[in-house]
Amino acid sequence: MTWYYSIKQMLRSPVKSILFFLLAGGAAFLLALGGNLWEINREMLKEFEDIFTTVGTVEQKREQTETTKRWDAGKGEYSYYTYNKYGEWIQNEVLDFAGAEYILEAKQRPYFGALIEQKIRGTGNMDIMVAEVTPTVTGAADSSLPVRVERVLAGEIEEGEIIYICDHYGDDSGNYEPRKFQKGKTYIMGLHYNGIGVHGSRVEHIAAEERIPEYEPSNSVASSQYDLNGEKVYDAVEEAEEQESFDVVTEGFYETERGKRWLEMAKSQEYQFRTIPVEPVGGTKLLLPFYQNEAKIYKGRDITEAEYEKGKKVCLIPMELAVFLRKEVGDSLTLPLYYADYAPLVSYGYGYQSSLLNADGKLYPVFHEQDYKIVGIYKVTSALGNGDYALAPNEVIIPWNALPENVWKENIVKVSPMLGSTTSFQIPNGNIDRFMAAWEKEGVDGLEFKFYDNGYTQLKSGIENRKLMAWIFLVSGCLLTVMILLFFSNLFITGQQERIAVERILGRTKKQCALSILSGLLLLAAAGAAAGSAAGFLATEKAVQAAERTTEFDTTFSNTIIAQGKEEETNIKTAEQYSDWKTPALAGWAVLLSAAGISGVFMRRALKKEPLKILGKLEE
Repeated sequence: MTWYYSIKQMLRSPVKSILFFLLAGGAAFLLALGGNLWEINREMLKEFEDIFTTVGTVEQKREQTETTKRWDAGKGEYSYYTYNKYGEWIQNEVLDFAGAEYILEAKQRPYFGALIEQKIRGTGNMDIMVAEVTPTVTGAADSSLPVRVERVLAGEIEEGEIIYICDHYGDDSGNYEPRKFQKGKTYIMGLHYNGIGVHGSRVEHIAAEERIPEYEPSNSVASSQYDLNGEKVYDAVEEAEEQESFDVVTEGFYETERGKRWLEMAKSQEYQFRTIPVEPVGGTKLLLPFYQNEAKIYKGRDITEAEYEKGKKVCLIPMELAVFLRKEVGDSLTLPLYYADYAPLVSYGYGYQSSLLNADGKLYPVFHEQDYKIVGIYKVTSALGNGDYALAPNEVIIPWNALPENVWKENIVKVSPMLGSTTSFQIPNGNIDRFMAAWEKEGVDGLEFKFYDNGYTQLKSGIENRKLMAWIFLVSGCLLTVMILLFFSNLFITGQQERIAVERILGRTKKQCALSILSGLLLLAAAGAAAGSAAGFLATEKAVQAAERTTEFDTTFSNTIIAQGKEEETNIKTAEQYSDWKTPALAGWAVLLSAAGISGVFMRRALKKEPLKILGKLEE
């Protein structure tokens, strides 16, 4: 009966009761909606942290652009070329600075040359050869000059064959002084097919459609060895070498210092046809073709973070190399590494090493040999292959930590400024601004950073905005709850002091009076909280969808991460999946408990007053 009379008493003031019900429901609605949105955004941000990765690349800035001219013997005129000029080689140490907070530290990676048994590079070995030749006429090599092949030390041309040589281009200074050759003398030279057909008065008898190749002759057996600081290692032979003169082969020539170098040079040229590039890296994600899904694991799996960290002897190989070597996932691949190259595109993308001789005139020895287990076979899915960031043909990927530190320091054949394709790192998501602020404090000029996060920054910004919206809902719900309960508790309880006094005079205990007064109030509060919480639960999905329509983010996210990513990695939960009854239920209970607490305070104050005094004041 207590509940019945309490409710009946509340219904005597229908406007106040309905208003209290609606306002209590509104407060619960704001709390449920704000709490749900907060939880959804928190979970989404947590999931994005697992899905997204932020990597950066480093490239040394070009100091200036210069134009030079070179004589083109085929055209009979100068051709002009523009190239970028870099300053002093910047070392890795500058990238180790306070505030970087690397997950995978920045370092410039070399490529290694590894020997395999099969000949994998070159078509007919016309690209680089070493041979003894004898000119059939005396003259300057300002146009195609016929020479007879006397002996082949490297390459695949026939002895006794007539080929044509030409100093087709001058040097980069613009000077052009074609070298002269004497009929009957035997010269040793390197021969490089320049892709140009024969030309000039000596070949007028040859029809153009025959497409006879022309070769550029080289007389250099100098070393191109560098140290870890990017400094050229001194080579006495290189210093004494004259660009204009060729070595003439006479009796005992191969017992001289230059003769021995020519034999080593010939051996090294053959090595290049059996060389594949190997790149050590701290994580596959640091290679942009993999990061941007231009390259994918075709068979097997990727190298794990633990394998990278511990330097396990595992590797990834391209599909073309796997077919060529007849290798499958789980097979072993022996990699005898014998040189390091910091300018990979020049060597593997466009041509060959100009020299594989060290400063002692010897072919670089193997500095590290190890069997690697093939855990994955990858293929490049883009025809462009990422341009300047492309993987080299037949590139093998191994963990950086699989090699002792700087074990290649005596085998560096080429240096290059930091490039985006060889210098990259990983930092925590959302840390780009802090990273750049810390870098600017270093005061180092000459490096340019680029960051890739697949739209994470934009997504996080949108989520943070929605978290702010959720926070506003929560704060508004809390304030509204307190204000409503303070107002209506005072209104309902203070307005019924006469009833409280009468009930106590009639013998009811304080507890019975409190139950009589508060039961109706709490029942209305519970009904409003339940209705508001349910409405907040139902409104959550629509609120998220409305927020998403106003959130802009990098389309790379949807195109690359979702469409091309693995299903288990990109199954981002929707608002419906995130939204559940727990948060709205908690919001409803919060309103109800607040109602009980605040009304209880008002009730306690009312019960402390003496009934006769209350009635006396009312009579007055």
